[in-house]
Amino acid sequence: MSADARAAVVLDADGELAGASGTSRGPELAELAAELVEAVDAAVPAGSPEQMEAQVEGGAVYLVRRPRWTLAAVARRSALSSLMFYDVRAVLSELEGRAA
Repeated sequence: MSADARAAVVLDADGELAGASGTSRGPELAELAAELVEAVDAAVPAGSPEQMEAQVEGGAVYLVRRPRWTLAAVARRSALSSLMFYDVRAVLSELEGRAA
């Protein structure tokens, strides 16, 4: 992942924490990622977006979900969105390859 990534969590298809890196607060970050997905799904009834970006003071969250896995990465505010999404998708592709 990009050097701008500070922490990341992987959720399984049930929204449960499957792994974390860069933080001892994996369960808390996983819960927040699940809440983000839930809030976006409620706000966008026509369809669930595959990727989400949330900019907050001091940082950003980049989230990509697929049927089996969801990965959320917390990064510096100055991180390039395109690079972060590229990295998150690359990690998910590796996970999917291992799980097959």
